[in-house]
Amino acid sequence: MIRVCSFGEVLWDLFESDRKIGGAPFNFSSHLSRLGADVTFVSAVGSDPLGSETLERIRAMGLSADSVAVLPDRPTGYCAVSLIDGTPHYDLAEGVAYDYIPLPSETVLNGRYDALYFGTLASRNPASARTRDALIRACDSGEVFFDINIRGRFWSPESLAGVLPYVTILKFSREEMGVFGQGNEQSICDNLFRTYPNLRLIVLTRDKDGAWIFDGRTVLMSEKPRSSVVSTVGAGDSFSACFLYNYLAKQDLSVCLDRAIRLSDYVVTQLGAIPDYPDGLLERIR
Repeated sequence: MIRVCSFGEVLWDLFESDRKIGGAPFNFSSHLSRLGADVTFVSAVGSDPLGSETLERIRAMGLSADSVAVLPDRPTGYCAVSLIDGTPHYDLAEGVAYDYIPLPSETVLNGRYDALYFGTLASRNPASARTRDALIRACDSGEVFFDINIRGRFWSPESLAGVLPYVTILKFSREEMGVFGQGNEQSICDNLFRTYPNLRLIVLTRDKDGAWIFDGRTVLMSEKPRSSVVSTVGAGDSFSACFLYNYLAKQDLSVCLDRAIRLSDYVVTQLGAIPDYPDGLLERIR
């Protein structure tokens, strides 16, 4: 069985009359578990009602909550969502539980995994960043998958530079590539490969134009998505999970890319980051 350690935030989007669970690592881990991987999800919640509900949702997704710390002095992560002139405005709360993710058990810390996954948001605080760094150093993993998932001001060039030397698979969107400097898609990817010798793959998502993979020599392009978009929430996380699962299963890169596009193209037709899969979809994406 494919084993992946996933590190990062789980949080709630709070609307005026509703709330939705999310966080890129949680979404990614849930999809990956549904695909059949054994996922160790390292995160933290508060000892509040939202924290209790979060643990229930984590288990409902088929994930273990054993490595999700419960912190009595920090609230569960949340993001207040408001409409300003009809446009959603997101206010990510700070000082929440996922900013203080503690070291997991020695069994988790020194576990053997096929891949380690993380993004940027949960490392905005030095406390969680130290736990991420400990996982990078200690985990026996074949791949280090970094899906940058830039969220507003909660990143810095230094935070990227600190982990990129360890990364083997780097994923970012066309909107995010500017964090790596000036240039077009090809020149930015070429520079990243020159700068970071551990890189094996760059995965670039390009919205309506699909995605492509660069291995330092050649570019492999996907077909363009075909579905009408209802919501893009969670689509990138589903793409990451499906791509990584198939890559770790030793599928050809073209198959990994096509299956990841197929799943994310379905997710954008649904409301919610982790919709139920229709009959037959699972068989077509793994």
